[in-house]
Amino acid sequence: MYNANSMYGNNPYLNNYNYQGVQPNYSQPIQNQMQQVPVTQNFRAAILQGKQIDSLDVVKATDIPLDGSVSYFPLADGSAIATKQLQPDGTSKIVVFKPVNDSENNVEQPKYITESDLKAQIKDFNSKDIKDIKEELKLLKRQIEDITDDMKDKKEK
Repeated sequence: MYNANSMYGNNPYLNNYNYQGVQPNYSQPIQNQMQQVPVTQNFRAAILQGKQIDSLDVVKATDIPLDGSVSYFPLADGSAIATKQLQPDGTSKIVVFKPVNDSENNVEQPKYITESDLKAQIKDFNSKDIKDIKEELKLLKRQIEDITDDMKDKKEK
């Protein structure tokens, strides 16, 4: 048996506990410290600061945290989202994000066809355009032959 008071004298901060040699108890499972963290702390970072507003003028008058974090203010009609943040110089910075309408930017949307439309186009191409292409190829071949003949004639002279 081990007596703490015998080694350190009469210490009022130490009680008269009898220590029997401290040995780790491996029979009990070791708990992961992450399991002991309350669930609310895991979601605290996902909560955005701010509130829904009716007009952008409300953002100017709304108080924000002094720690420099960004506060978000979506408009009730969904037309924009404003952010407000305290800057290091003590002023506040307001940024307004508005959705982009693709039709205003002349962004051409991809056009899709159905399988039946594709088959119809291939059928039309095979019947009409191939004849025209064959005739154009024949004309090109004749032109190339004429050019090569002209070059041969120039070399012979």
